[in-house]
Amino acid sequence: MRRKSNLSLDLFGDRLVAPQGGEEADTEYRRILQTLHNAIEGELTERQRTCITLRYFDRKSVNEVAEILGLTAGTVSKHIKKGRERLQRVMRYSFTRLQ
Repeated sequence: MRRKSNLSLDLFGDRLVAPQGGEEADTEYRRILQTLHNAIEGELTERQRTCITLRYFDRKSVNEVAEILGLTAGTVSKHIKKGRERLQRVMRYSFTRLQ
């Protein structure tokens, strides 16, 4: 059985999925996605961006990402970990600044 690979930012407390609720929840969700998109585009190295995109948005396993990029699974995991850490810092800063 394959584990879900949704991008989970611990900062938000649960998986990044569309909200069930009114217009305010939808606006918040769009703001989170836009901030995340900007962070991915502007804050990650090219390799981190590629690994995270393949892993979470294209739903590839770490081994599949490694095969596609010609890297070892350990190297892919390292890029994903470093990219997630950077995204979490940027997202934490963005949302504490906006509150």
